[in-house]
Amino acid sequence: MKIPVLYYHKIDYPKKDAVYKGLYVTPKQFERQVALLKLFGYDTVNPKEILSFVLGHKLPVKKPLLITFDDGYENNYLNAYPILKDAGFSSLIFISTGFIGKKNAISDEREKAKENFLNKSEIKEMFESGFFIGSHGINHYFLDRLEEGVLIGELIASKAYLENITGAPVDFFSYPFGAYNAKVMRAVKNAGYTGAFTTEKGKVGSGDNSYELKRIPVNGYNNIFNFLYKIFFLQ
Repeated sequence: MKIPVLYYHKIDYPKKDAVYKGLYVTPKQFERQVALLKLFGYDTVNPKEILSFVLGHKLPVKKPLLITFDDGYENNYLNAYPILKDAGFSSLIFISTGFIGKKNAISDEREKAKENFLNKSEIKEMFESGFFIGSHGINHYFLDRLEEGVLIGELIASKAYLENITGAPVDFFSYPFGAYNAKVMRAVKNAGYTGAFTTEKGKVGSGDNSYELKRIPVNGYNNIFNFLYKIFFLQ
């Protein structure tokens, strides 16, 4: 068995000036996808259970699933959060702490469309509702291009900031832009994270590297057939 870990960015309608329109999955698309996952018997699990599975342990559900979001957009709270709650699902949200509470900001210099980002109260509410919070660094940098001191600061400070908001350990990291190498992985581990997720396509299998966990991208161009193909057939 392998576990699908889905990753999204924005649950919203694409903005006219957006360069990367595929990063937008509309609320209606997302609601349909969640309903299908529910219909096919999937249950969302605690990311710690993913690590347990990687280490060879069995999971308490027959069809485990993890849903993740990168960057920390406010539309995750406004549009995705209610849909997931209604379905009895949770998710793991990776947040770039330097953008917390910002309005009309851009986290990727290649993008033109401005977005609002999650604030502290929204993060805390989702966490207290059973959602999971992970780090995506501070400034959404390409980590493999950073000097070691800056890299360590990105990892440690973002972790501490999120732990201050939630009052709980932040154990998981997601590499911004999917950019990492052996040095970055070592730094992530040394910073106290127990696992990290990539943008490499695939499912999580027993024996995988805990700091190179694969995910399945979901974008606005995926119709239902594309979506189901990824869930059932992507390895």
